[in-house]
Amino acid sequence: MIRRFGATVIFLAGIGLATALALHAGIDPIHRALDSIGWKGIFEVCALQAVSVILCAAAWWSVTDGTSYWACLVSRWIRDGASNLMGFIPAIGEGISARALALLGGGGSGRATAVTIVDVAVEALSQAVYTLVAFALLFPHLGGGQTLEWVLIVLASLVPVLLMFAVTMSRKALTLGQHLGEKVARVFGARTRKGFDLAGAVDSIYGKPARIALASALHLIAWTTGAVQVWLIGRAIGAPISLWDGLGLHGLVCAARSAAFLVPWAAGVQEGGFLLVGAVLHLSPAQAIAMSLVLRCRDVVLGAPAILAWYGAEARRGLAGRAAKAPAANAAPGARKPNPRTP
Repeated sequence: MIRRFGATVIFLAGIGLATALALHAGIDPIHRALDSIGWKGIFEVCALQAVSVILCAAAWWSVTDGTSYWACLVSRWIRDGASNLMGFIPAIGEGISARALALLGGGGSGRATAVTIVDVAVEALSQAVYTLVAFALLFPHLGGGQTLEWVLIVLASLVPVLLMFAVTMSRKALTLGQHLGEKVARVFGARTRKGFDLAGAVDSIYGKPARIALASALHLIAWTTGAVQVWLIGRAIGAPISLWDGLGLHGLVCAARSAAFLVPWAAGVQEGGFLLVGAVLHLSPAQAIAMSLVLRCRDVVLGAPAILAWYGAEARRGLAGRAAKAPAANAAPGARKPNPRTP
């Protein structure tokens, strides 16, 4: 109850911050910026995000053994949808996607969890590289008195990302995480494999450096599709940014989101990040908020069907399980046999 109350307070504070930032930017200018993008622009942004999902699924698939690419693609789609729209609980998207991968043939819940942990860690490492590149591209725009301030901001944003990767390299942390994960899995009705060595499974995946390198490269390329999206939005609303500026803007906003992972939906954090970095690139507050809103619209368009697909799969599995138990219950000793004379 205390944790849920705390998350609710943080979320409401984030919503309040986002609203205040939007009001500060001006509703009419934001509306004009969004109107200039149109449905065609939103479609282009969604298409580019779909490319990102395809690349991330390929990265995930590269660290698996015997799992189909289709299973990784659907599970990654579900992960992004759950993270963006159900992010009231940290890492809920990752947990749901691991379960989805197991249901789709990912080698059981234990193995699916192991490859998901490695994939998330590799993606975090590639994000750290992406953040440093983004800062390097933003650096020429900084004034003399802003350099130290931005160096501290970037370093602070990298700490949780690198910490996430470091945790996956620790057997003690993975063992503790396995115990906690089993409790979470029981909440979702998932069965856990007793005696499964999660730390050992993760170590075995890390023992294949060629696959890790390939996954890292694919994730890094996937991150750049977000930069292209920001650049396309900027071009549509008349923002004076180049493609490299878009990479710097997107990379640092994503770093801010990752650093504030405890804030549900990154409410207010994403908008504040666009305003802060956008000011360095001479974007107006209305243009910065419009960019954030377009990306949130993209998350809804792509994420809502993913969540519905996951709920549908869980419902079908539940119905199939009850149907399989029914004959066994009727055939159990002492079960009442139907009277053929009863009309």
